[in-house]
Amino acid sequence: MNNYIPLNKAIGPKVICDGYQALIPQKLGVDAMTFTFDGSECEHATCPGAPEIFIKVEENGLYYFGIEADDTGSLTIAGEELCKKDGTQPNGKLNIETASRYLKAGYYKVALSCTNNAYDPTTNNAVAFNVTMDREPIKEGKYEGNSTMKREFSPSPKIKLWTIEKESDIKCEESKEVKLEFESPEIIYSPEIDSCKTNPIPPKICVTVCQDKDENVWKCRVVSASAGAKITIFNDNFMNPLITPPLSEEEAIEAVNEMNGYQARGRVGTWHTPEASVAHEEHHRRQWEDAFNYYWKEMKIQEKLEERTFSCDTYKDMDKVITLMSGYADLASTNLTIATAEYVIQLPDRANDRPYCAGQKVLNEATRKVILLADAMDWKNVPRVVTEPGTIEPPCFLPPVNKEKSRSMAVADQSAPLILSIADTSRFTEGRITACFRNEENEPIRIPDEINDETSDYFFVTVLRTEQGDARILNAKMGNITFQRPLNYRELSPGQEYSVTIPVCLDEVNLEDWKQCSCELETRYYNQQGKDCFLGGLRATAKLVL
Repeated sequence: MNNYIPLNKAIGPKVICDGYQALIPQKLGVDAMTFTFDGSECEHATCPGAPEIFIKVEENGLYYFGIEADDTGSLTIAGEELCKKDGTQPNGKLNIETASRYLKAGYYKVALSCTNNAYDPTTNNAVAFNVTMDREPIKEGKYEGNSTMKREFSPSPKIKLWTIEKESDIKCEESKEVKLEFESPEIIYSPEIDSCKTNPIPPKICVTVCQDKDENVWKCRVVSASAGAKITIFNDNFMNPLITPPLSEEEAIEAVNEMNGYQARGRVGTWHTPEASVAHEEHHRRQWEDAFNYYWKEMKIQEKLEERTFSCDTYKDMDKVITLMSGYADLASTNLTIATAEYVIQLPDRANDRPYCAGQKVLNEATRKVILLADAMDWKNVPRVVTEPGTIEPPCFLPPVNKEKSRSMAVADQSAPLILSIADTSRFTEGRITACFRNEENEPIRIPDEINDETSDYFFVTVLRTEQGDARILNAKMGNITFQRPLNYRELSPGQEYSVTIPVCLDEVNLEDWKQCSCELETRYYNQQGKDCFLGGLRATAKLVL
């Protein structure tokens, strides 16, 4: 049966899980086992011939999901794993992992699984599994207890599961243009001290297949496409004048001068507001939105997917065709991500650039509040000027997303005196590679000395490709990072080399399957931050035999 069935084409839909209780209530004294929910009569197990299960989406929109499990739980929608709760210690106790997805109205095929590990003695071994689905962000349960039995599930609505007797019609209808929907989940505020981040939500393309009996082929139809970006705002121990106003004229002078200088200097000093950081990161999010929408159309992803056909004589099993088409959709999603990321990461992100201008515009509210305070307190030496924000619109102002020629992309594409190479791949299967910078110039070159396991994904985009055209992104995360402090630098003398070992994420690579392929490893370094340092992009490749 198709991964997606329109509401009016589902015959005999029947609720098999009404959403009133957890899929597996908290229990003690259980053995190690894996539960798979598929609508069969046998309890929490996969049975031959068991019906497929679906979730029902009443109307188009953004839906939120949560997985609570002891130990590991996962949710797959339309063939793609949306959410997985890690059971590796210390995460074995009941807690939650959340995700969101834009879904069009209809029924979506899902797969749910829960793996429980047994500990010795098993009499104290607990199991629990709950999946939530809502139009609002998922609420956390109470996870403070020392054991799963002392913890509580999320109060958000539990998932409802359906079976469907059959589709009313799988004949092909005319293709309809699908718009890429952009997800903008609520901002995450972290009490930890760190750099603020905007991370893309990878594209999800849902496809179905239909039968053209006249041509005797299976055709693809794109149902929906979505991507997005999420923002995390971290604490930076700054003084927020909207909450804690200056207590003296000296503090007010310092606050006004520091906030007026944000656009030109970046985040320095003591005074700042989280609202300004949000405006900066929201500007990055809009860059991802504009770029995703542009490349979705420019790369003609829907058209190319729907051009593919499969002979009905060769492929009599529709499920096999769905699997093949879902694979092509996954590859298209990867290529869309690569194109979008390579563009967004090249957008300038230094002092006086548009993200900082966007932050300055919002920060000026706090500056004006301090000036009003100075007026009330008769602090005559406090500056009465407010920085005029620079150019903010449009967020994506460089070609090709925007045809405006206000600035060339030559900075990002320049023939660089700094050379990048992949120096060592011997630890690739361990999730590590070594990249090497070499200064080919006759003058010293500075680069940010900020590359480590936590930040490397914001400087490097690494891709593994086969000769057959398959590709995997090896970044655990990508996006924009905003350092809330001056950068550290490393200066390379003429001819000097500097090597960094960076992580590569192999979660999406089945190394056994890829051993039969000749692969190319490509990594691209980007930097648009910092002062008096190398700005732009570098590329390196290496042949790889797994």
